[in-house]
Amino acid sequence: MIYRFLLIVLLASLGGCSTQKSQGESLVQESILAHGGLNNYTNLRDFRYEKTSYTLDAQEIINDTLVQQFEIPRFGKTILITEDSLRITLEKENIQTSKQLDSNQQNYKSIIEGANFVFFQPFKLKDKGAQIEYLGLRSSGFSKKPLEQIRVTYPNSNDIWYFFFDQETKYVLANAVDHNGKISLILNDSLQWHKNLFVHSRRRSFLSNSNFELIRLQASYKYKMLSVE
Repeated sequence: MIYRFLLIVLLASLGGCSTQKSQGESLVQESILAHGGLNNYTNLRDFRYEKTSYTLDAQEIINDTLVQQFEIPRFGKTILITEDSLRITLEKENIQTSKQLDSNQQNYKSIIEGANFVFFQPFKLKDKGAQIEYLGLRSSGFSKKPLEQIRVTYPNSNDIWYFFFDQETKYVLANAVDHNGKISLILNDSLQWHKNLFVHSRRRSFLSNSNFELIRLQASYKYKMLSVE
């Protein structure tokens, strides 16, 4: 009798996990459609934008500004253009540079991959390895209304990602990352359409606690869409 009871409890637990996963994946799919659709993302051509990053100190005063340009000639190929006109191309895990570098090329690979992961949300949540768990409709300290939330983890990484979606539009309104106990919460203050995709325009990054309450502003980001010459 006791074994039968334990089996029922185990099956119920597994069923709950499966439901959370399927609900999370379904929400991501709805959000992808709201942001332009997977077909427009995977058929991306001649996409270029300028990202300006403002880093703030503890007094929330700007102490550094970084301007970068990213160009995607076609899906799977990204070119980073630095302030000193250095061009770094990432395609199929291979890095090419317009001139010899003194620094480690893998650092630029990480920069490009990180930029793509952040900019092309929610599309990047379809990448292989993403473990998605639906957390439900929850209140948060930064929003006046409850938002749908998911938790995302990846193999070989201790970072925990959270994404917050508008319940009606399914737009991604914010995301957070827990990196060794330090939580950064990034708000998508405004979005814009470009090349049939609904992408970032202005964002702000805050230090946050585990309840996603804002502690202080850490950085802000501005995205300008560019034409490809």
